[in-house]
Amino acid sequence: MKKKIMMLLLTACLGLGTAGVHAAESAGSTDQGSGSRSLKEAFNELAIIPSNYQGKAFMQGQKTDIGGDYEVVQRNGRVLVPIRLMGYLAEHTTGADQGYWDVVWNAKTPDDVLLQNLPLKRTVKFTVNSTTMLVNGKSVKLDVPPQKIGGRVMLPLRDAATALGKQIAWLDGLILIGDTSVDLKHPDTLAVKNAIKTQLTDQRNRVDYEKVATPLTQLGTDVYYLKTVYLNNGASVEEQLFRQTGSNKATRVQVPGKPVFHSGKRIGDIFYYVSTVSNQAYLFAYDLKKQQPEKVASLGDWRPEDGWLTEVRKLDNELLVNLHVGDLTMGGDMLYRVKNGALEEVLSAKSLTSVTADQEALYSTDFRFMTEMANNLSRLDLTTGETALLGEPGYAYGVARSVEENGGVGFRSDSTLVLKDGALYAIGFNDSDPQDPNSVYRIDTTGRKHVKLVSGASQFWLTGKQLYYLEESSGRLMRTALNGGETPAAMSSQRISQLQMYENVFYYTSVGDKGMELFRLDPTTGQEKKLAALTPGATADTTFEVNKSGVYYVNRGYEPGIYHISSDGKERRLSKDTVDQSVLTDSGMIYTLVYKEGVYSVK
Repeated sequence: MKKKIMMLLLTACLGLGTAGVHAAESAGSTDQGSGSRSLKEAFNELAIIPSNYQGKAFMQGQKTDIGGDYEVVQRNGRVLVPIRLMGYLAEHTTGADQGYWDVVWNAKTPDDVLLQNLPLKRTVKFTVNSTTMLVNGKSVKLDVPPQKIGGRVMLPLRDAATALGKQIAWLDGLILIGDTSVDLKHPDTLAVKNAIKTQLTDQRNRVDYEKVATPLTQLGTDVYYLKTVYLNNGASVEEQLFRQTGSNKATRVQVPGKPVFHSGKRIGDIFYYVSTVSNQAYLFAYDLKKQQPEKVASLGDWRPEDGWLTEVRKLDNELLVNLHVGDLTMGGDMLYRVKNGALEEVLSAKSLTSVTADQEALYSTDFRFMTEMANNLSRLDLTTGETALLGEPGYAYGVARSVEENGGVGFRSDSTLVLKDGALYAIGFNDSDPQDPNSVYRIDTTGRKHVKLVSGASQFWLTGKQLYYLEESSGRLMRTALNGGETPAAMSSQRISQLQMYENVFYYTSVGDKGMELFRLDPTTGQEKKLAALTPGATADTTFEVNKSGVYYVNRGYEPGIYHISSDGKERRLSKDTVDQSVLTDSGMIYTLVYKEGVYSVK
């Protein structure tokens, strides 16, 4: 067995989950004041486990349920933990900048476990019942030897810490693990420890998978969700749609055929989905106001088992349907328009990233992640049906490229393709030049020409005669003239983690001295305003959503729930339990919980 892990110590510490920690273990606890941070400040950088471990941990500020019936034991005042548990936990911890640890176990030498980190050029070898471990080939004495218990090799926590040089602290039944030194006597540490302990000693189990509901959408007080029913001992599934109005009992919505709701798309008050009726697949439209379904078009030879419904959208009063065929790797997209109750083929693509149109033509980008990236922007003449490539030869558009320090190259699609004043605007790069940065281009709609407007952009927006973009190097929101005729100016004072535009106003988060903070910037005035500091547990990966009433975000830390921030910066905690799934609609947020059945809504 070989598993990639990072920060092995974090995993090992989970073994403190049996009886109370022995004095011999806790004697080495870190209790520093000078140079240390409070638990509140360091929360998102630690792994936190309770001494009476019950399958729950905080990893990178997120509450996590650990699967598996793992046994942890104490021998001679020292804690021993299984290597499989190590592997799982360490994959979800911080420390990626220090490389990965490999846990190597060979059935031919079952008493040996090798831990190795190639970037750090460090190896640690444990042997069952041996009081010596080898760190880079040098012998190091162990207080307690690894043991084989219940058929599993168990490693000693304290010695794993010594081998990897990590810090451990014990705090009133909590075990704190990581590279960060925590001031255990800081008032902010003492203020949050009970809230953390409450979450980690929660004895509730996750909602059984057969009872999990998936929120779909909401209109007024009507909440719609689906449940998956497993038939024939799990050999087949059936998706059932339910409507719940206020506090009334949910009722099942009966629709024709065998529907597939999870890939449905909402446009206005209409929810589009696919259903198979008498072996023929159709696109249906469920009117959320009238509460009734209507058949829109036959899907021809396509079947739900062939792929999935990727997109439904309206473009110049035409309904466009994107159907995927095959798997994600080898399959592809086919774009159709609905004509007289049937589908009319428009174009095909590997992965259709974006589509826009005028009265004469349809413009699209194709994310061909399995083959050539370049030459992927095309124009389809709606009168003749002829297709032509646009943009400079050798350039990829609607795609952003990243180059890692180790030389690896990654790509992501960018769906922003803007048609304005007879020109197209998109992010792109020269595919033949590995050093060419992602830039915003103005592209001719009739030929193979473009003009670079700004360089080093990861996202962009057009507002009036201004071009706004997120600069990759600084992480700041920048502004320049749409014609590229002025020096870019920084609009944000902070490095941005996530950014959205809603009704021509920017909202973004940034990591500040007090953790994650939310800002608002109005392009018409250029004024930046800090709205609120997000609750502890919010990280750079915490997503937020915006509608007309304000900003919503989900916290999965020690103060879990859904939070709302109004335009004046006032924050409200709308729910106080760990959220599983959530969907923001114009009527509010609908969501499900990890440990409690049902679908809920808040405004």
